[in-house]
Amino acid sequence: MLRAEAIVAGYNHTPMVHDVTLEVTPGQVVALLGPNGSGKTTFLRTLARTLQPFAGARWLEQRPYEAYSPTEFARLVAYASQETPAEMGFTVAELVMMGRYPHQKGFWSASRADWQAVHHAMAQAGISHLAQRTISQLSGGERQRVNLARALAQHARYLLLDEPTAHLDLHHQTQLMHMLQHHARQQGVGVLVVLHDPNLASQYADRIALMHRGRLVAQGAPETVLEPTLLEQVYQTPVLCQTNPLTGKPLVFALSPNSTPTTAPDAPHAFVIAGGGAGAVVYYALMTAGWRISTGVLNLLDTDEEVARALRLTHITEQPFSPIGDDAYQRAQQIAQTADALVIAETPFGWGNLRNLELAAWAQTQGKPVYALATIPIEKRDFTQGAATQLWSALLDNGMRTANSLSALISLLQAQAPPAVTVESSQES
Repeated sequence: MLRAEAIVAGYNHTPMVHDVTLEVTPGQVVALLGPNGSGKTTFLRTLARTLQPFAGARWLEQRPYEAYSPTEFARLVAYASQETPAEMGFTVAELVMMGRYPHQKGFWSASRADWQAVHHAMAQAGISHLAQRTISQLSGGERQRVNLARALAQHARYLLLDEPTAHLDLHHQTQLMHMLQHHARQQGVGVLVVLHDPNLASQYADRIALMHRGRLVAQGAPETVLEPTLLEQVYQTPVLCQTNPLTGKPLVFALSPNSTPTTAPDAPHAFVIAGGGAGAVVYYALMTAGWRISTGVLNLLDTDEEVARALRLTHITEQPFSPIGDDAYQRAQQIAQTADALVIAETPFGWGNLRNLELAAWAQTQGKPVYALATIPIEKRDFTQGAATQLWSALLDNGMRTANSLSALISLLQAQAPPAVTVESSQES
């Protein structure tokens, strides 16, 4: 096990890392997340022994760091920094061979085993085809993978990697992280990797450590660390966290800075009739336009219910797969009564949620304006043998206004009750 205890570290007598304790266990991938300047690289450098901490202890296989010579340490710990190799005329294969120095008796005493390790590391990093190129001929992403291959060739028990996915495209990011996950599990290697993408960390890391202002503010399984309230505090931006339907892992979406639900008493209030995943885009469009949002009636486990809960919107719920009951309907009436307008998302209507359209009709009798996003004809969303279509026609007869895009919907609402924050002209249609 590699362990850091109460590490304090920095530069020029100024601490950048404060009292950080973290363990890396063989066979696991630990992702180190945090905003720019949060101390991730500084902390990693102390573990790589390229930076001496001001205070704290570092342990490797139950022995203090100081007990290891540089060569002994390098046989156990490999470090790939953000810096790409210097342009000194070396080929890629020669640069990767430099990772074998802890196992060699002389600088150029490369054995057959060394070359086997080099070729395997280049294959793992996906750069075998670059073996005879010089570093000056490589792109930024290719140089990053050379760095990684050099660390892999070291055959260490612990890998410390500083932003190895920087400069890589989507394919190579996922390929690299999958390889690291497989390498950790199959070879019993402990991996500590600095990342900026929480979704890569969520998908491939066994544990996530989150840093903020030089301190470790959370560590644990992805589902315990990637929590919206904590992420918003650390990154100072609104986020939406949902569950990846394929993996069950958290998915993090960064939202527009002005999309945090407003609680301003003078902000206009829209009650959104949603369901079936159709409401999320409407919530977001209205939020970015400065509207206060409530929504319902939504079945628990519905995508719109999950989004409303993640955004901390006032929302009325019903049991999963159950028709809207009297209690939920009456609670929705109470909230809709306080709204400046009702908005109907492009929700499909069946017998279970038909009362949501009845709610809109009731709101019209209370003098509430009703608007609807209607790029899909109601007939294609009606699974009630025409009952929803009849209610829709009655709503239109009584003044419901429809829009064929989100931007048009926002314009209609702005004309009715100008929001506190003007929506940008770049609003998605």
